[in-house]
Amino acid sequence: MYVGRSYKLIDFALWSRRSVIYMVVVSGLAVAAYRLPGIAGFSVPWSVVLVLGTTVSLVAGFKNSQVFTRSGEALQAFTQITASSRVWSNFCRDFLDAPTAKQLIYRHIAWMTALRFSLRRPMPWESMGKAANIEYMRRYRIREDKGSIAEELRPLLAEQADKVLKSSQPALALLEMQSVQVNALFKDAKLPPQIYVELTKLIRDLHDQQARCDRIKNNPYPRQYAIVSSMFVMIFCTLLPFGVVPVFAEMGKLGGVLSTVGIWLTIPFSTLLGWAYMSLDQVGESSANPFEGNANDVPISQICRDIEIELRAGLGEVYLPKPLLPVNDIAT
Repeated sequence: MYVGRSYKLIDFALWSRRSVIYMVVVSGLAVAAYRLPGIAGFSVPWSVVLVLGTTVSLVAGFKNSQVFTRSGEALQAFTQITASSRVWSNFCRDFLDAPTAKQLIYRHIAWMTALRFSLRRPMPWESMGKAANIEYMRRYRIREDKGSIAEELRPLLAEQADKVLKSSQPALALLEMQSVQVNALFKDAKLPPQIYVELTKLIRDLHDQQARCDRIKNNPYPRQYAIVSSMFVMIFCTLLPFGVVPVFAEMGKLGGVLSTVGIWLTIPFSTLLGWAYMSLDQVGESSANPFEGNANDVPISQICRDIEIELRAGLGEVYLPKPLLPVNDIAT
């Protein structure tokens, strides 16, 4: 997630420069076609471009609205995980002996770790493999790319780590282990009934939040809408210079300097309009999957590290992990 005051224009321009290059080339072809002998005067009726542009605006606006909703839901899920983690820690520390409380809290940290790695795994429809995003990732690094789930779970789970790692879904296995231990503590009369009920509710809430995250991760923004939107944007931006070129050609008839440069103004103005449409589509596409590790995604690594520091500090530990600070104003 970008946490700076605003993106720098040069950074955004470099990220989206491929759309600028495309528009310059297409605009140049439109000017050449308009002046080329044999097909001189070739253009697309402006009314057609106008209607198509209106349609594209509506489709792109709908897509970006839905993408924003997905991102907001992902952030809400981790906000709820933060709240549940604090309550879980308080109940464990207040009503259980220190070794048992530490075991339950460490296993909770392990659950967040397993969930992080699950949400960071690449999916076929995600956009991190695109050239623009690969280049931009040179500015920051995802924590999950630097290590493995095994390296992070073993210090937290000790001998239980191997059992969890053998599971196809480590995060679910850890929640099941939490449930089993809480039930055992209640049966052994080591938990008051009211606290047992609250801990059970918390485990159910963690299941709910994991299910929300899994739904967002495993189900892409409907591809029919995503593909149609991108196709319409590309078609519109391709036809735009061919609709604009007669307007600037007529401007050249006014004489003076415009007689020389009039028609060539098609290139910068068409490029500007096309860049705006294509950049909006690119922003929507790169924000549609809020857990993949993009610069605009939910910073789940930072959130989980902050929770871990808070829970371990609550146990009285002195040597705590360092916070994950934003790199180049990007929190991961």
